[in-house]
Amino acid sequence: GAPGAVARAAPGVVVVVSGHVAMVSFTEHPGRVDLETVERAFPDLLPALVDHAGVGFVLVRSARGPLVLGRDGARRLADDTVSGTDPLEEYGEHAADLIRRTDGFAHCPDLLVNSRYSSGTDDASPFEPHVGSHGGLGGGQSRGFLMHPTDLPAPGEIIGAEALHRVVRGWLTHLGHPEPKPAEAPTPSTGDVTARSARS
Repeated sequence: GAPGAVARAAPGVVVVVSGHVAMVSFTEHPGRVDLETVERAFPDLLPALVDHAGVGFVLVRSARGPLVLGRDGARRLADDTVSGTDPLEEYGEHAADLIRRTDGFAHCPDLLVNSRYSSGTDDASPFEPHVGSHGGLGGGQSRGFLMHPTDLPAPGEIIGAEALHRVVRGWLTHLGHPEPKPAEAPTPSTGDVTARSARS
């Protein structure tokens, strides 16, 4: 389909593709669907995905926590146990932490599919027609840089979006901009209190 389009791959299955990432959601199941449910409902899906030449790894939540599956191995993110070949091996030393962060998002898809990357050739296989490497792990997108005026404090190594935010926020403070005030917890409206009291 067209880049950015939402495709119904089968009844109750939605696939969204962007750059080097594909997200699969099983809409007929509530919440995040686990590995065991996927294997029962679609027994050939995960083996076919990890065996596809363009797929590097698949993130799925199992009964034992987040699991990264590859063609020749798996990695449990809860304790970094690897069976066979580590599917994140080609993606850099911070890959497990970055995928672990993604797994923690409230709206993480049921399956997160990352394209194959070869560090030997520095080639990544996008899921849509484009030149470059963005939207997942592997390739030039994993080697970002931050250009800044030399009169700002050097940030050191930056890993992840939160770390980048802290650097930029620190520079703003360094330049005299005040720290933002912490957000206040929302105060329930009178209607909310009344509704809760009525249910109690």
